Amino acid sequence: MKQKLDALLERDLAKGDYVGANAAVWHKGEPIYRRSIGLADREAGTDMAPGTIFRVYSLTKPVTAVAVMQLVEAGLLHTDTPVGWYMPEYNALRVIDADGGTHPAHETLLVRHLLNMTSGFPYPGDQDRSQRETASFYGDMTASWSTDAPIGTREYCRRMAEIPLRFEPGSHWDYGTSADILGGLIEVVSGMPLDRYLRTHIFDPLGMDDTGFFVPPEKIRRFAASYIPSGGTLVRDDQCYLGLNDQRSQPAFLSGGAGLVSTIEDYGKFAAMLAGGGVYKGTRILSRRAIDAIRTPQVFGEGFSRDQDWDSLHGYAYGSLVRVLTDPAAAGTLATPGEFGWDGMTGCYFCADPSEELAILFWIQRAYAGTSMTAKLMRNIVYGAL
Repeated sequence: MKQKLDALLERDLAKGDYVGANAAVWHKGEPIYRRSIGLADREAGTDMAPGTIFRVYSLTKPVTAVAVMQLVEAGLLHTDTPVGWYMPEYNALRVIDADGGTHPAHETLLVRHLLNMTSGFPYPGDQDRSQRETASFYGDMTASWSTDAPIGTREYCRRMAEIPLRFEPGSHWDYGTSADILGGLIEVVSGMPLDRYLRTHIFDPLGMDDTGFFVPPEKIRRFAASYIPSGGTLVRDDQCYLGLNDQRSQPAFLSGGAGLVSTIEDYGKFAAMLAGGGVYKGTRILSRRAIDAIRTPQVFGEGFSRDQDWDSLHGYAYGSLVRVLTDPAAAGTLATPGEFGWDGMTGCYFCADPSEELAILFWIQRAYAGTSMTAKLMRNIVYGAL
């Protein structure tokens, strides 16, 4: 396995698919493969290392799902309750009409609609009024960074509630801002800022010392640069995406959907915990039943295929902020049905498999990479080695 993985990573680096990468495989709670290759910062000549800090973007979402399920286990939250019970601004939602108008939502927004991305809240775009108003609001967020009143997490949630939904809650799947709204919900229900909640209940218990919502000054030298394809090559990308600041200082907006930075060593512990049924090295973060709830398909079949056309989701259903493998043949994978995980916008990928106590991670910093072909090939090599 090691020889095959090394050859894969070296080949794709030589092809110019990425500037540098970290890869890891965890089995039965222990790392059995680690590889750092290439550069963390090409311009500075900094080598990739296990302690390199990455922008993980949407790998934040599974962490948010775990936090929500912790509150469910504590009896503080139920997935079938209206979001408006906790945040009253969500009691008066509107839905866009085909003619550009809006009407009051007929369906009640439930917590589970946020978990399974059927809420109707989009990411910024220009396809319809909902996406355009979201884009305008995200522009306001960016502008607020340089003021004395930057938009914070709860204000974010209040402003999002004013934006009309793309569709009635529960009627379609659409990848959007649901996890960010869940971040605000966690704050309301727990009575703690999201960063402190995650630190107290997930990061510190797992020993994830390099994970958080920004990189402190003493760790900046370990912060990976990001790159974007341009003209057949990769050029440095210093853009900020999805309402985030440059992640070099404490943000006002704690994004439950995309805001975390981490190392592959830290996130490997989180992934190993998921693969271990909620336990890592004797520390229980979540019950086995709650892990199973996260990876239970909620959106799948014809409806899921209708609403998304991502190659990386062929053969997968959607659970609680994670993809869930249902058809290995359609996915072109040797993985076990029930394997689950997600990826980030810049190519941080992971999957976890409780049936094998296995976790696989492949991380790069390339804008819009998602689940790269390297990650898919790595997954098959690892499963073949079992």
